[in-house]
Amino acid sequence: MKKYDILFAFILMFLFALSASADTKPGKQALIEKYSTQLKTTTSARDSLRILYYLFDLSDRRGQAKYAWDIYYTAGRAENVNAQLDMIRNLANFYAKDDSVINQLLRMTDEVSNEEARAATRTYIVNQQINRKSRNPNDTELQTMLLDSITKSHNLEGKDIYDKLSLLYQIIQYLGVDADGVLFKECLDAYANLIEDLPASDYPLKNQFYTTAAMVHSRMNGNPEKAIEYDKKLIEIIEQLQQMYIKKNRKFRNYDTNKFISYRRMMGNYKALSSEEIEIIHDSIQALHDRNADVQKTMDKEGQAFAFYYMATKDYDRAIPAISGLLKNSDMSAYQKQKYNSMLIEAAKEANDHKTYVEAMEQFIIYSKEIDSLRKVTMKREIMLRDSIINKPLLYKDNGPVNHITNIEHKKFEQTLMIVASALAILLVIYIVLYIRLRQRRTKP
Repeated sequence: MKKYDILFAFILMFLFALSASADTKPGKQALIEKYSTQLKTTTSARDSLRILYYLFDLSDRRGQAKYAWDIYYTAGRAENVNAQLDMIRNLANFYAKDDSVINQLLRMTDEVSNEEARAATRTYIVNQQINRKSRNPNDTELQTMLLDSITKSHNLEGKDIYDKLSLLYQIIQYLGVDADGVLFKECLDAYANLIEDLPASDYPLKNQFYTTAAMVHSRMNGNPEKAIEYDKKLIEIIEQLQQMYIKKNRKFRNYDTNKFISYRRMMGNYKALSSEEIEIIHDSIQALHDRNADVQKTMDKEGQAFAFYYMATKDYDRAIPAISGLLKNSDMSAYQKQKYNSMLIEAAKEANDHKTYVEAMEQFIIYSKEIDSLRKVTMKREIMLRDSIINKPLLYKDNGPVNHITNIEHKKFEQTLMIVASALAILLVIYIVLYIRLRQRRTKP
């Protein structure tokens, strides 16, 4: 096992030792009632703030939304700006679809005296709003707003890192997180370079990007090594936050669900994991399943973690029904369905399940065509943007340019589009021929 793998294993064990899951303590509702009673007797804003954080950490999402407002106003009386910004970001997560609340949160952010903290929080809020709205690919109003903002509302030659991050995130979302064109990859890599320059206090922005990047690189033709790297970064931040909250006596703060999501995504990139890493991550997921009711409910309902582990360990007889169950979810993207059908093709072939193999191949062709259509939309959007930002120093660090789109890259971009389109056409023909042959075999007596 590599040194890094051994270190990662120790980190995981340390996380489990630190984690004080609320599920192992007295019933949450009983604790909420206890601290609600105590809150009525507090006489100082600081004491109220401490108890409100207990209630926030113990509550479900609806309860947290309620307590977040209480914490914000109480933190104001306690002159705790960090707590106020923390709750503004949480509220941005809860109300990302509500423009009126988002505008209110932006006004609240503008009242913060610390200019850098204000800029970081504003960037996070807007990014979160765009991220949530971008899940509806037919939102033409959002697309128009993004294009206008990208071309008119940012200083392409400036040195404001938060403005650059905001611009890059808007380009990424405008092109669509299902995109994989040249400009999309340029912006994703540029964002990755800039994000490392942020101070540790900007972990919300880092988490936001690492999550997006891990999802993008987890696609079928993505970069699984990078996806795993970003999820490991997320877990490292969780470890740091847990230690910070222990010092702040937030004894009910729980990150089990966050850790589970990262571990599950890492398992989905099993082809880039060593055998030791696969077992370490599986043990971590199983521990979360056994101790946390929310994680258990998610795993039992969705089954992704189980399906990925069966594929990782080549247990194809169990992988086939597990993946088939995943594909019943109509809310999945075309990229997810393409990847899962690819897994199913592999499992069915190894298990000599001819029927499942042919059906998975049929579905794989369907979603490959859908993705091809998405690529065409992305190409058109890239061309629209390219003329607006071409030959401008999009990003600068103090020591010079990080990303500079030139005329040479312009030509490479066009060449790449032609190559990708040709390759997709050839691949589609191969799939169709194979599909016809398989159908003919099925119809033979």
